[in-house]
Amino acid sequence: MRPEPDAGPAAAPPPGYSVADLCRRWKVGGDKIRAFIRRGELVGVNMATSLAGRPLWRITRESVERFERRRTSVPPPKPPQRRRRPTLVDYYAD
Repeated sequence: MRPEPDAGPAAAPPPGYSVADLCRRWKVGGDKIRAFIRRGELVGVNMATSLAGRPLWRITRESVERFERRRTSVPPPKPPQRRRRPTLVDYYAD
């Protein structure tokens, strides 16, 4: 009986989201995600082996959260109103 080769630790996927992950999450095309990266709205890291070839973008969770907060349709909370102090009127002057 031959011993089984040691598979070693499984290769973990790169951290963050791929362009395809964000396409499924936001239901938009890959060109739109890449345009967000080009404009700097999303921060991506090019994980490609060659910088001369096609980029393989990974977008960090923090960048996605920041992008979603900035792009949300919920208006920012209103500041609390300042209460006016009532003016005291002395009806019975001495």
